[in-house]
Order: sequence, then C-alpha cells, then structure tokens
Amino acid sequence: MQTLERKKIENVRYLFGSPSTVKSRHNQLVRSFADSKDLDIFALPVFDEATNTIIWTTNFEGNIINFSKLSPTDQAVAKKLLSKSIQKIIQKAKEFSNQDLIEFVYNCIEIPSLNNIYLVRNGAEDSVVLTEWGFVSDIPGMEKGLLAKIINIKRADMIFNVVYKDTNNPAPNQKFYFEFEEHTEEHISNEEGIITLKDVKVDDEVKVFQKEKEETINNEKFVCYEGGKYKLEVEKKIDMHFKVIDEQDNPVQGITFLFNYDGNEINMTSDAEGKIILKDQNKGTKVEVKTIAEKPDVYNFVCEDERENIIRLKKEHYNMRIKIIDKNNDIVPNAKVTIKTGNTKKTYYSDENGFVVLEDVEPNTKIDVIAVGKKQKQKEKKK
Repeated sequence: MQTLERKKIENVRYLFGSPSTVKSRHNQLVRSFADSKDLDIFALPVFDEATNTIIWTTNFEGNIINFSKLSPTDQAVAKKLLSKSIQKIIQKAKEFSNQDLIEFVYNCIEIPSLNNIYLVRNGAEDSVVLTEWGFVSDIPGMEKGLLAKIINIKRADMIFNVVYKDTNNPAPNQKFYFEFEEHTEEHISNEEGIITLKDVKVDDEVKVFQKEKEETINNEKFVCYEGGKYKLEVEKKIDMHFKVIDEQDNPVQGITFLFNYDGNEINMTSDAEGKIILKDQNKGTKVEVKTIAEKPDVYNFVCEDERENIIRLKKEHYNMRIKIIDKNNDIVPNAKVTIKTGNTKKTYYSDENGFVVLEDVEPNTKIDVIAVGKKQKQKEKKK
C-alpha cells in the first residue's frame, strides 16, 4: 500500500456531505461495481478527524508521479488511461438503468485540481489514480468538471417546445422546473414557446414539472441526447370576461362581487364599462359569483373560452307597509284600501293594526291609495 498524499480539507467541498464519510463512499463504489478492476483509479481514503485531513493511498506498486510533473506525452497517457476506466464505469452504471447510481459516479469523478491525478509506473504497466475524488474546489473562479473534459463526457443543449394541448401553438410565458444533476432550475418559455436547457450530460435523465398551489403538476421525464428536441404540452389558461349590466342592458360601474373558484375567494369590482376580468383560469373551472349583500344574488359560470359572461343585475324589490289612520291618528282596521300602480288596481283590507302590506315593490314606484273606513282618505305615496 503506497501513500499518494496526505491532504488537509480546506478550500474544497465534498459533494456527498461530510468528508468523514469518504470511506463509506469508497465502499459504496466497491459494492456497486464489485467485479470491476477499474475502481482502482479511486485512491483509498482514510479520514483523520483530529487533523481534518485525508490520507490517500493506492494498491498500485511503482513510481508515483504527479500530473503536474509529467511530460506532455505522459500526460496524454494518463488522460487515456483515465478516460478508458471512467467510461467503463459509467457504461456499467447505465446498464443498471439506475439514475441515482449514474449521478453518484459522475460526482465521484469530480476533482478540485489536475494535481489530484497520479501516474504510477512499475515498468510493466502504467496505472492512474485519483485523490480527492468527490471533491470540488470552493475557490471562486476555479474550474469544475475537469475530468469530464479530459475523458470527453458529452454534453448537449436540450430544446423544449412548449405548446398548448388543444392547438399545438407555441405557449409563451410558461414556467417550468427542471431537475437534473442534483439541482433544480427554473425557466420560462420565450415568445416562441422555447426553453433551452444548456449543457446537460448526454444520456442523463431530466425531470420536468410545473407547480400549482405548492403541488407539482405535469410531471415528465426526458433523456438528453445530441440534437434532441422535446415537447411540453400545457393547458391554455383562459381569461374569463364578465360584463355587469342592468335590465336595460346598460353597463354598471362600481359593483363589487365575491368570486369563488377552485377554493379561492376574491372580491372584484366592475370598471367604467361594467367589465371584470378573472385571469388565467383552467378550462372547465366552475365560478360562483355573488353580490355583496345580506341576501346575495348568486350567478354561476363555467370557464369555456374568452366569451363575455353577462351578469345581469336583478331589480331590488321591497315590501311596503301603509298604515291607515283617521284624522285623530287612530288606526283604522279592516279599512278597504284600493291600490293603483300604473294601469293596475288592487283591493286590500287593513289588518287589526291598520296596516296594508304591498310585496315586491320596485324603488320609485308611484302608488295611489284610496282607503275607505270611517272616513275616505286619499293620499299619494312614493317609495
């Protein structure tokens, strides 16, 4: 067993959490690829908690040379050996069809510096070993993905066409979340309905979803491939248009309603043209509209398209009480009372308290009243 280096943990970040788990991660590699000799490229780590250092060792025997001290020719040899072993491991991981294992391998082949590469020469055969695998530099501006470039791991842009389901037309301004390589990105489709996800590892799986009320919807998975184009379908959101009118079809301004839909409640008020717009609704959404009153009028609508939904205000009606009294202000029960409204004439009789009750009377209705009891009394009332 040869020691490659004893390295204090500083200016680096371990991709698997606590550096104290380095030995466990090496064991995980061995368990995952038990029959692979290519795992020998990963140096054996021993964590020393007291000094916060890791001792990196190898089973290879021979002369150990750091990458920085190799000639250009020998650097090319080291790169070739690295590429061959890592590609074999990645291919083996893909054969398991386990995305978590593939991501694990890609994280294992991260190193902070090319100085973490060692060539071991024993005369018969050259070998290459990595130290600080699974670590990345924490120094601003330092390059990441060093081995990926050395072994030519392919990456590609993923172009997503976002379209409406019913028309297949481009859907701009649609927000999606993309989960890949252990992080999540948020993107919004442009005016042409395009989202470009840049620099994704070829053959990697990308999870795509949207959010609505803190829940994920429209979950899909895609595999990145060179030159790939992908389609995301969304339901078109519909703006519901309402117009508030009176019985003469005149627009009414300043009327506030309570809108109930999908568990939401919102107050909205008609504008100068009597219009109200409820934005971004799903087709088929049921909307209940109520006037703000002790006994509200209720209107029900279903979101279908952007047609204008009419809210026709109902006339307000009142119950009107007329008290029949004599000249001494005494009540006159059982008086015959003739009520004339327009061309309609009806006869009533006052009750024991001298009252006549008229139901459902519109505001500003002119009423002629003739009461016959002890005395005839004519009067005109206006409500």
